[in-house]
Amino acid sequence: MRSHSVLSIAALLALATVPGTAFDDDIIYPKQQKEAFNTTEIPRAPLPWGKVNFLHTTDTHGWLDGHANIPSWGADWGDFVSFVMHMKDKALRKKVDLLLIDSGDFHDGGGLSDSTSPKGAVSDSIFENIDYDILTIGNHGVRTGAEALNIHHNLSRVFGDRFLTSNVDVKENGTFKSIGNRYRAFQTRNGLRIVAFGVTINDHGRDRSNTEVHDASWIFEQPWFDEVMKKEVDLYVLVGHAPTYAPCQDLKQDNPLVCLRDRIRNSTTKPIQLFGGHAHHRNFTCYDERSSGIESGKYCDTVGWVALNDVSSPTWSGAKALLDDEPHPNKSCAVGNQGDIQDIPYLLDRRYLDWNRVTFAYHTVNLEGDTSNPSVPASFDRPLGRKVTDDISKARLLLNLTHFLGCAKEDYCFNCKKVGQDGNIYELLKLALADTVVQKERAHLARVVLSNNGTIRDNIYQGPFTTGDAYAVVPFPNRFQYIANMSCHDFKKMTSNLSAKQDVSCIDDGDHNDSSVINEESHGSQSQSHLELRSIFDDRSYHPATFSHKPEQQNLEGKQHSPGYTTHDALGNDGDDTLHSPVIEDETYMNLFWANASFPNASHYPPSFDVVFTDYLAQRILDALKKTGAPYTEKDVKSYMPRTYTSRDVLVDYTARNWGQNGTECPIRKPGER
Repeated sequence: MRSHSVLSIAALLALATVPGTAFDDDIIYPKQQKEAFNTTEIPRAPLPWGKVNFLHTTDTHGWLDGHANIPSWGADWGDFVSFVMHMKDKALRKKVDLLLIDSGDFHDGGGLSDSTSPKGAVSDSIFENIDYDILTIGNHGVRTGAEALNIHHNLSRVFGDRFLTSNVDVKENGTFKSIGNRYRAFQTRNGLRIVAFGVTINDHGRDRSNTEVHDASWIFEQPWFDEVMKKEVDLYVLVGHAPTYAPCQDLKQDNPLVCLRDRIRNSTTKPIQLFGGHAHHRNFTCYDERSSGIESGKYCDTVGWVALNDVSSPTWSGAKALLDDEPHPNKSCAVGNQGDIQDIPYLLDRRYLDWNRVTFAYHTVNLEGDTSNPSVPASFDRPLGRKVTDDISKARLLLNLTHFLGCAKEDYCFNCKKVGQDGNIYELLKLALADTVVQKERAHLARVVLSNNGTIRDNIYQGPFTTGDAYAVVPFPNRFQYIANMSCHDFKKMTSNLSAKQDVSCIDDGDHNDSSVINEESHGSQSQSHLELRSIFDDRSYHPATFSHKPEQQNLEGKQHSPGYTTHDALGNDGDDTLHSPVIEDETYMNLFWANASFPNASHYPPSFDVVFTDYLAQRILDALKKTGAPYTEKDVKSYMPRTYTSRDVLVDYTARNWGQNGTECPIRKPGER
């Protein structure tokens, strides 16, 4: 699964010239990707519209082609384009404001973004077809200076003063400069005065030589911050690639998004609306009666909706009042949320929309058919939306993302099954590592192949498994190295030093039940993993009930809903636009684990064996060996597989070799099926 170079995708790069103008020949205008299925589950109620409304996306990670095996998330970016255009028309008719927000992370996930060099060469030009009002960069935009510079030269310039990086710089020609604008001060179509900022967390994995992520105290010391805080403002909008729930106790270390909110609140009582990300889940946080924040899922599975009612503005020229026969915001972040709603001065609401065409059509042009088998009318698809869908289809074919690898007979998840259970994707990865990571000349020798939980970033879902899916599940291309003939005792001490939670019984121990189990890896080592863990910010004092689950949902006919998000947030249990039965989302796997292969005795480790690992783990392994006094140095680390073979190839090879190859008899799990 090698990336396509810029030269090899010359035909595709026409897509990057002008948004919506690629592949002008032979337009076929499909409706979502042809492999995808429409859901049969409809939203529970129309959206509440306020005078100021927001559509929010975050952590799209290149997933613009949708999720073919998940009907709840089957729409692609072209469907989203059509949805946004209809919603803008509704806002015009209602004489209210609708603003489009994105909280960053455009790459490192989907094949559409990651199979090109540079990342995003094709997907960014598809992303640009949404006319965002405010957006910022994510931590995955600063993993390398080259990627940050590419965003600075392309996405940032396409969106101009709407692309905000209040605390993120990139080095260009030896000088650090802001990737986008530091802030935006503007008036909406209906005259609302807004000041917006865009911030990003300081990622441990960023390119520290070529990027800079400043802390909140730096922002507050800048002359431009003093200047913008003197402006007449009706509403502050803070967009951040950071969770909304993490409090600010240290300006130099803590969440810059919430630190910024606190600083603004200390100087004004004006409303403040936050849009967060990075945590990859749905959540709403209340800070006080006039400030709140939303997070809106990940990977194009969610569109966030926020509606504000009563934002006072002397320059407002829109609707004076909302129509009584339409739903409108009726909730409050006021402490206790008590009393007559007429006495609460600032009302709001939020909703989390599933990313599918049925949802999009329900909220814009209405659905056809009955509630058990709804269909999307032809009037939903706008020409630009159909065009973007067609561009995605052709790009996927040219990038070989639709190639069928095998049929997944069940779901394999990384955070809903315990260690050792069927359906745990890491248990599947162990089998794949043992089966595929083999040096021919040393295949007869015993080996262990180490990996870490950050290797996996998404589930495999029942149904066809393609090369595009493989990019999404394992987006990081780490090479394989090894130390030959390490003694079992040295390996045991090394894994013990790394707090690995997996048994090691050396055949000459005299105690075959001896174990290297100590504890899970420290919080610090977790944060260095590729996988972005929710525990990065583990103080949830703003919303103590965020991850609780409701009982299983059933519709009026008694039929169970399909598994999905069941969100409990600061405003209650009614945030999910479509009802689902709950799934476990917070099981954790061992931070370091390994597969055993070619062992003479499957139950015990031989006296010595090859220790294979990814280059991402190499330094940690050498450091652990040094601490134990084992006689291994960098000179002992050699390449195990060809440099072109990486961690991305493991599941590709394994599924192609071991899973059913009949793509026509490979059903997905439909809504309501268990």
